[in-house]
Amino acid sequence: MRIMSKTVLYFGNIDMENSRNKVFSLGLKRNGVEVHTCTSTAKGLKKFWRLYKKHKEFRDKYSALIVGYGGRITVPLAKLISDKPVIFDALCSYYETEILSRDALKEYPFRNARVRFVDWVSTKFADKVLVETQKQKEYFIEKLKVPEEKLVVVYTGVDDTTFVLDSGVEKFEKFTVLFRGRIMIEAGVPTVVRAAKLLEDEDIHFLILGYGHDRANKEFQESLEKEDPGNLEVIDWHVRFDELVEYTQRSHISLGQFADHERLKRTVPHKAYEAMVMKLPYITARTEGISEILEDGKHCLMTNPEDAEGLAQQIKKLYEDQSLREKLSEESRALYEQKFTPKEIVKPLLEIL
Repeated sequence: MRIMSKTVLYFGNIDMENSRNKVFSLGLKRNGVEVHTCTSTAKGLKKFWRLYKKHKEFRDKYSALIVGYGGRITVPLAKLISDKPVIFDALCSYYETEILSRDALKEYPFRNARVRFVDWVSTKFADKVLVETQKQKEYFIEKLKVPEEKLVVVYTGVDDTTFVLDSGVEKFEKFTVLFRGRIMIEAGVPTVVRAAKLLEDEDIHFLILGYGHDRANKEFQESLEKEDPGNLEVIDWHVRFDELVEYTQRSHISLGQFADHERLKRTVPHKAYEAMVMKLPYITARTEGISEILEDGKHCLMTNPEDAEGLAQQIKKLYEDQSLREKLSEESRALYEQKFTPKEIVKPLLEIL
């Protein structure tokens, strides 16, 4: 059977509504690529059997197979049953998501070994591996010993069918600083709490949309009890995407990550892209990962990691200077349009199809 020159099959135990999978799928389609899906959410060994059977109907209908983000354990199966190039969208290492970000499993050496084995197998069986930043690529080369020619940097971007800028939406009446995201070690939320306390006498409201567990959540709760800022509100349940979009658009500033944490050297959080597309001024810690895409003073404002006083100063600067807020918003939106729309962001991926 003759297939299109650029037709891909998304494969694995993955969620196609996951932001990275969805953004890449949108971008590929907008570049004229036909996208099929072969996925399974079954538990245990059932997922491998179901993927194997479902793949049969697509065998001659694609020119490249993409194991989407989250499907790392199905990479060997993909390589076994497909005679087409297998591209694995890793984003980052399994070690980072399971050990560094969650601060978990460190006391369990066998589980630690399992995580590292999954990283080795998934990168070994893939023909190409997609990672989120140039720094992430360097990490894969140095730590995972993945050949440089196998690695391709594709930034994450944002789903612009969900995060749609609506100029008719009014801002909150009180100047609102938004932190959204899971409460994890790298988030540095205690720094946000301390900054809120420092600005307690200003007419500034802090809103934290997030929940967490383990040590990170414990440190967050302890910081709330210690500082007890009267200008901070916490919504600690999972909000729907439409609610998140509304909270984002109604806020005046978006906050990034603030911990002094190894993971931040290599990552760009989703909310950085969300702030760009929604024209929301963004403040974040100065790290190598975020500095790959944003310039301090032009697209965002940066502070030193874990610097509550510096963060409070930057927030107050934006609170007092509407023209600066507008400048950052316009510059970051222009950068998004130039480099980070779904159609643009997948260009490195198109080159290897």
